[in-house]
Amino acid sequence: MLKTIYAYGTRRTESSLVDVVDLRRHRKTPQFGQFGSMAVRYGKSPKGAPPKRRTVLLVPEMDWAVDVLGEWVHEVRPRLAPGRHPALWVTERAGRMSPRSINEAFTTARDAAGLDGALDPWTNRAG
Repeated sequence: MLKTIYAYGTRRTESSLVDVVDLRRHRKTPQFGQFGSMAVRYGKSPKGAPPKRRTVLLVPEMDWAVDVLGEWVHEVRPRLAPGRHPALWVTERAGRMSPRSINEAFTTARDAAGLDGALDPWTNRAG
């Protein structure tokens, strides 16, 4: 999950609200198959405005995300028995992963890698 947040440049809340159907082919990058783009349906918006929709493309420099997502979608996620739950990122209880859970996963990975405690998921986000 953290790798794909990095690869697509999505925010925590946006990432937590992505469904499997939001991963799509993109005609200009057929080599990425179903992971060429990600529809962000609940993007950050100005205060009082509805969520901003956008499509995020996977760029060639992040082509490794195809293998990561393929393994998650086709091998790992089904083992969690999500049933008909649409969320891409599900928990072991087949619920949608929350932004708080994403923060906790990032903190755990950062600390295990011995990285600076000031790093957060926003550090790698450009814009």
